Amino acid sequence: MTPVEDRPRDPLGRGTSRWPRPLLDQVNGIFAGRVDSTQSFARRLLDRHFREQETPRPFAIVAHEQSGGVGRRGRAWKSAPGLGVWASMAVPVESRQELQSVPMRAAVALAELVNELTGDRCRLKWPNDLVVSRRKLGGLLVDAVSRAEGSAWAVIGFGLNVEHGEAELPDPAATSLRLAAASPTPEVAALAGTAIQRIWRELESSRDWLDRYRSLTVHRSGDPLVCEVGAEILRGAFAGFDEHGFLQLDTGAGRRVVASGEVFSW
Repeated sequence: MTPVEDRPRDPLGRGTSRWPRPLLDQVNGIFAGRVDSTQSFARRLLDRHFREQETPRPFAIVAHEQSGGVGRRGRAWKSAPGLGVWASMAVPVESRQELQSVPMRAAVALAELVNELTGDRCRLKWPNDLVVSRRKLGGLLVDAVSRAEGSAWAVIGFGLNVEHGEAELPDPAATSLRLAAASPTPEVAALAGTAIQRIWRELESSRDWLDRYRSLTVHRSGDPLVCEVGAEILRGAFAGFDEHGFLQLDTGAGRRVVASGEVFSW
């Protein structure tokens, strides 16, 4: 199989993108002009490698536009051409515990990057939505892909609204870096490379990601939350996170620990 191109091309036609050189030594990358979704594209590439009994290097895909971007619970993620970072990374994981932490660690990396551009205005809505003044600026979706021999990969899809003006936002509850940043925003292609580098560094390190996640959360003790947990709607008061980053809620029936779900009222 032909390896994924390791010199990403800028979809806007300006030649090689300004990705950090050390990143290209560790993560293969490709830019696509238009795809259905970077997440689906990354999974197809992985499946092809696995069918041919190959183990690829970690890789990242960045698209200028997505025709069928998908967010949590299969909802559409609107990905207008050139207005945002639409990307997916495929990385191997060593254990189930590591896989569980990937969505929150990646969210910490992106939130810290956004905070450098917005003057510390970005916060995390559990588990991994990036919000500024309660408006969504970005989000992540992580899929697990297992191989027959037992190894596993995480496919980390993420989107950041970058150049949207108010009229271009996909939803009234959304925002963008252009609207939230304290200074002019970086070029989209360069920002994509930096975001991927930050996530890669975060997954390689064991720094205090959970303490940093707790410091970034938008939720405060006692805040009323409503969560979708599978088919269940769970209401309770925010009681922090456990040692795995799982959400803790105080409900009328006692404390509940939520490992996977979505907060939709907060």
